[in-house]
Amino acid sequence: MSNSMKFSVANMKCGGCVANVKKALEGVAGVDTVEVDLERAEATISGSANPGELAKIMTAAGYPAEVKN
Repeated sequence: MSNSMKFSVANMKCGGCVANVKKALEGVAGVDTVEVDLERAEATISGSANPGELAKIMTAAGYPAEVKN
């Protein structure tokens, strides 16, 4: 089952940051699509991956992330 999850993502300052976040997430099992919005500092991910694990992956890549409610 595919869910849509939103995350707030810190430390993104340019298009390269957006690309780094997407690259970190696109290879993760259970991730179907990744959309990153630099202006809003958020990422929207659809898939069946664990939201907590996705936040850890973004944080480990240098972009602290939290699940948005």
